[in-house]
Amino acid sequence: MGELWNRLTERQKRILPWLAVILVMGAGLLLLQPSPGPQSYTAPPAPQPSEGPGDLGERLAKELTDILNMMLGGKRCSVFLTMDRGARLEVARNVTEEVRTGPEGSVERRFTSTPVILRSDADRREIPLVLEQIEPQVRGVLVVVDAPASAELRLAVAQAVATALQLAMYRIEVVFQR
Repeated sequence: MGELWNRLTERQKRILPWLAVILVMGAGLLLLQPSPGPQSYTAPPAPQPSEGPGDLGERLAKELTDILNMMLGGKRCSVFLTMDRGARLEVARNVTEEVRTGPEGSVERRFTSTPVILRSDADRREIPLVLEQIEPQVRGVLVVVDAPASAELRLAVAQAVATALQLAMYRIEVVFQR
């Protein structure tokens, strides 16, 4: 330490005690700062599939019927939707693999998968960590219009349905009742 002090210039020797005082004051401020206390993680509410495939299909069919009736100017129509699958949740999982080698050289592999669980101390409950919520998809649409058959009307209704539901035209069928 003595040879380090001897290598310093006079200016550096005058600044060094001030730096030490500033360092001690900074450490004191950090120690005297109030601690934030124990931080608890509050888990968000568990996302549930809000609606079953039937509920979503019925709601979409009703909204689409209302839109088409407004578009047709009083002409009545009915909409039937076919849903592809129900809503589902993709849950995060911890996966472990255990490999054992038997005495005869046989290899046994065992996979274990458990869902990742979040604990909420405030609510005293456990919920799975949801990575993705997958909504049901519309497979096809049938629109029955109570009007005389018309190619222009058929195209307009099919385009409206395709736009509203983001469906390909081949998944939409428009039929006329009269």
